[in-house]
Amino acid sequence: MLLFYLLFSNLIFNTCQEILYNSDQNNKDSFYCYLNKVCQDICPKEKHYSYKNLRLSLVENQKSQVMAVNGLYRPRSALARALYEKQRNDRLLEEFDQTEWYRVDKSRLSENLKNKFVQLDPDEETKEFLSASIDKSSWVWTQIWYLLAKAVLRHFWSITDINGWLGRGSMFVLSGAQARRLLGAAGARVGGRLVDVGAGDGEVSRRFAHLYDDKLATEISSCMRKALKTKGYTLLDTESWCEGGEFECVCMLNLLDRCAAPRGMLRQARAALASHGVLLLALVLPYKPYVEVTPDHKPTERLPITGVTFEEQVSSFVSFMREMGFELSAWSRAPYLCEGDFAQAYYWLDDSVYVFKPIDIKS
Repeated sequence: MLLFYLLFSNLIFNTCQEILYNSDQNNKDSFYCYLNKVCQDICPKEKHYSYKNLRLSLVENQKSQVMAVNGLYRPRSALARALYEKQRNDRLLEEFDQTEWYRVDKSRLSENLKNKFVQLDPDEETKEFLSASIDKSSWVWTQIWYLLAKAVLRHFWSITDINGWLGRGSMFVLSGAQARRLLGAAGARVGGRLVDVGAGDGEVSRRFAHLYDDKLATEISSCMRKALKTKGYTLLDTESWCEGGEFECVCMLNLLDRCAAPRGMLRQARAALASHGVLLLALVLPYKPYVEVTPDHKPTERLPITGVTFEEQVSSFVSFMREMGFELSAWSRAPYLCEGDFAQAYYWLDDSVYVFKPIDIKS
């Protein structure tokens, strides 16, 4: 029995080292996270529009990954190096100014966008999510299990299904208080029916879904659908959800850049909204669509978003939404946070968050 245990432990250790080594080699020049498998540098001159994560943006020389600790210890194995780098990355995260996530350059905004901008800050619920992510990333054996499971399951399942089955990779955009503030600034009514389209595991919308009487959702992943049921969501068909009556709030949180036909999704939302309802929408900028279910991972419809800076792309998107029958009522900037892994406690992308109201489209 002891011999079997030693052999099994050695196999696990060697496998983990190989996974960590390969992961390290593949990610030296590009940022990988569970939000987006193809994240990479978009605009090197505008560092806050880069898809680089903190690990890559703050550590300038990737060749210095194997470095001495106090000039005495030099981690050589992949596992030891990963543990050392995690400690260093977590320290950098602690020193990072989180208010940067919520700032915009108002000098680049039109008067309309300035007047409708809602300044948010990291509140207690946001900090609780970050704290929980830090704790989970420190569970060494759990993270090793995730690495092993992902290495096997990725040959059969999508990343979304894997995360749903493992119960990991939860996201965070708005806290309950932040959502209430944004909806309040838009003059939106609470109560009635809310539907979260492409809800994932429901963690993003559940933080403010209690503001409404009924919470419904759509999701194509079977694993995620099970998670939604446990959180009290009523599941709707992904094709006919908009035919089930009017909704006071339609949520499309980081969906438009992950679905094949975003224009079609917006037309469905327009048809499903009550006259006094609102569309709560989040979109990662810079706009870089990635569709998990298409062979080439490209959408069949691409949104006409132009501009280089965050503010320019916001302005372009708001103009497009007006053509689709939506008027901006309030908007903000927030981080699209994701639970971390063995390398880093959490990751983020820059999210633009909007509250739109339906308007008549002039023919």
